[in-house]
Amino acid sequence: MTDQPAPGLLDKALSLLPLVARAGTCSLTQVAGELALPLSTIHRLAQDLTRHGYLIRLGRGRYRLGPALLSLSAGLRLEDMLIDVARPLVQDLARDCRACVHLGSFDGEMVTYLLKRGFGREKIFSAEGMQLEAYCSGIGKVLLAHLPATDRARYLAGGPFVALTPRTITDPARLGAELDRVQAQGWALDDEEILTGLRCAAVPVRDRAGTVIAALSASASLTALPMERVADLLPRLHRTADAIRRQLFGTP
Repeated sequence: MTDQPAPGLLDKALSLLPLVARAGTCSLTQVAGELALPLSTIHRLAQDLTRHGYLIRLGRGRYRLGPALLSLSAGLRLEDMLIDVARPLVQDLARDCRACVHLGSFDGEMVTYLLKRGFGREKIFSAEGMQLEAYCSGIGKVLLAHLPATDRARYLAGGPFVALTPRTITDPARLGAELDRVQAQGWALDDEEILTGLRCAAVPVRDRAGTVIAALSASASLTALPMERVADLLPRLHRTADAIRRQLFGTP
């Protein structure tokens, strides 16, 4: 077993900035205590970061984030980064699973498809940029299930939920119970609820803190995706979702 290398100055600086961001303002003594580093080291880092505009020194030795961080973030959107990171992984998953794979996120109360990669001859009616209702799709159920309780209750109270097929869940109480089940088991099933003859399994994509920011699904006809195959598909979906998280946020 090899020892991990000691963190360098850049690593220490990158640990310092999120800590200040979470606190709003803080003293160097607080930072040194949180990071378990000598106060002299933190002082040198703070001087360098202040000189370059990444920190601002306030009265009584307190610091907050500085304006240089704004210039770094100009033009950056998490959604764009998510798409760029996920694109090759979604392509590989579609080929591996021989299914149509979607990556989607919330836009208001609708699901927006950010990526679509198909495989084989089956044609799925979706397209990148397309929006659809959340209550009747696998991706939508995952996203709804992980909303804050007040937001989920507001959504369920906002119906009506139109039946797109005989299997669409339209009763708010039943839909709420379904979302509880999705949250508990960590995945969602759309079993001919949005289109007769189509089955879909979906899992969450999370950020560094574990918050659900998107969902990943695989769809195919009932013949191509029988229920016994869903169990084999779920670990692949979860692995790809975790790979997206690790590549996007740098978490182990």
